[in-house]
Amino acid sequence: MTGFAAALYQNLPFPAVIVDAQARLVSHNDAAGRAFGWNREGSAPASRLIFDSDDATATLARCVAAGRENTHVFSFRHDNGTTFDATAHVIAVPEENEVPSYALILRSLVSGGSHGEQILLGQRIAAALDTMTEGFAIFDQEERLIMFNRSYKERCGQARDAVRVGATLESIARASLRVGMFPGVREGTPEAEETVRERLESHRNTDSGGSVFQFGKDRWIRGESHVAETGDIVALRVDVSELKRAEAALEEKRRDYLSLLQILPDMILRFDRNLTIRFANDKYAAHVGSTTDELVGRYLPDVACAPEQTADLMNIENYTREAPVRSLEVCTEGPDGKEDWMFWTAVAIFDEDGVTEVVSVGRDITEAKRQQQQVEAQTNELRRKNEALDQFTATVSHDLKAPLRHLSMFAEMISEDLHRGEFAELAHYSDHVRKSAARMRRIIDSLLEFSQIAYRITSPKPVALSDVVRDALVLLETHVQETSGRIDVRPLPDVMGDPELLKRLAQNLIGNALKYRHPDKAPVVRVYSRENDDGIAFIVEDDGIGIDPQHVERIFEVFQRLHRDETVYQGTGVGLALARRIVESHNGVIALDTSYGPGARFVVTFPQPVKSRGNERGRLG
Repeated sequence: MTGFAAALYQNLPFPAVIVDAQARLVSHNDAAGRAFGWNREGSAPASRLIFDSDDATATLARCVAAGRENTHVFSFRHDNGTTFDATAHVIAVPEENEVPSYALILRSLVSGGSHGEQILLGQRIAAALDTMTEGFAIFDQEERLIMFNRSYKERCGQARDAVRVGATLESIARASLRVGMFPGVREGTPEAEETVRERLESHRNTDSGGSVFQFGKDRWIRGESHVAETGDIVALRVDVSELKRAEAALEEKRRDYLSLLQILPDMILRFDRNLTIRFANDKYAAHVGSTTDELVGRYLPDVACAPEQTADLMNIENYTREAPVRSLEVCTEGPDGKEDWMFWTAVAIFDEDGVTEVVSVGRDITEAKRQQQQVEAQTNELRRKNEALDQFTATVSHDLKAPLRHLSMFAEMISEDLHRGEFAELAHYSDHVRKSAARMRRIIDSLLEFSQIAYRITSPKPVALSDVVRDALVLLETHVQETSGRIDVRPLPDVMGDPELLKRLAQNLIGNALKYRHPDKAPVVRVYSRENDDGIAFIVEDDGIGIDPQHVERIFEVFQRLHRDETVYQGTGVGLALARRIVESHNGVIALDTSYGPGARFVVTFPQPVKSRGNERGRLG
């Protein structure tokens, strides 16, 4: 028992006590004395009951049977009369004089306690520090190690065994040198002594913000030191190897970029702060009528084209670290007497003395300049379309506001009736709200279709109008049956275009003819074609209610409806506007034949006649 107790006193950092079978104190170590408050003068802890239990003997025997690797919670008695809960291992001690004894090793504080339990809290803090990925250590004012976490020790690599409480910072640094943790520095050399001195100065200089040093073959460590209120120095070691590798990768990319400048198809020129040419590619050499070998070492103003215009790029004082890039368009007269335009971009590179050199890239933009006239013509066309778009926007806004007004009005009437407790008209008002919402949905759907369907032809191909009309009639089959209508389709030629758009065109024109029929007779629609000097005329005519010639232009505008009563003629007024967009996308023209008597006749003229699909394929092939 004596040898075991002595070992507890000398080695264990945890509070440890030896008790008899009734949990009365037999012996304890210094850490236990601090935890239980027994280190005061005159304290006589022997034979004291250290924890509360109805049956201490049974409790201790049960804990021993559970195994020494398990911990158990006990309510321990402090010397000042208070209690605190802590976990402890229970180990049976070899019996002497046939008297059973037990060793209790306290591990962590659960609740209660006072200053005597700080050793338990310290163990918790140490465990928490071990979870940090950064190295953490505390040195006293003599630079002796007081405390450290697992990461700090691991950061020292093969010198980790030198990291222990009481070791000096210098001894740890020299141990690291000895095992080769500072690449290229051998122990016993002046460089080694300089390395040790630098590490000590970095540790002592707590106001420097830290330093980065290589530690091991492929690791970089950032070290920081901070002074605590006690005068101790807190050292942090952060592994910044990934950051250093990222910086190296960025530097490599920068060098690759500079190399790329030498092989680009543009003109490339590099000159130093004295305007001496250091590099010129073949493109630039040919531009000035020289060779690359002849240009290197020349004074740039002596060989540059249009030196007066490029003086701004050659003025080194124009470049600053905040604005290192300058661009300039230069116009010269070519051998054929025409203007040649070059766009130069120059980038300055700096050293500690300022601009060290300038890399400039010149690109031929002559063709782009010559295309500006075409852009101006297109701008005029765009202006015309914008005016049409403004008109379209105003029309859309007007037609969308009507159902919105109805929605707002009837919603307000519903709210007022609900407030007054009158419910008789609610169903009527709700029906109006539903119809207005449906009207708005139809307008929006038609608007989306109108904005998306036209001007999409990229590769026109021969299309049989007979097939287009047949497919459209399949979609209109239900409508034809409901109206008991008859569709008379005569043989039709081929045209160049988009089959889906043309099918929608036929569907809109034939559908309109079925919709605007006489209420007292079944509609008859005739579809045929004529060929004339302008191209192929695709014709759809009916015997319906017809259209007043005074509205001949209005009917092709978006949301223009001649019949406002949707209970008789439903629609949104987009069908004919959409038809015109489809026809215009085929470079054609659609018109209402005002000379036609009964009903309405729409004539679509396609500009290019196609005799047969087989012949057209042969010509294209």
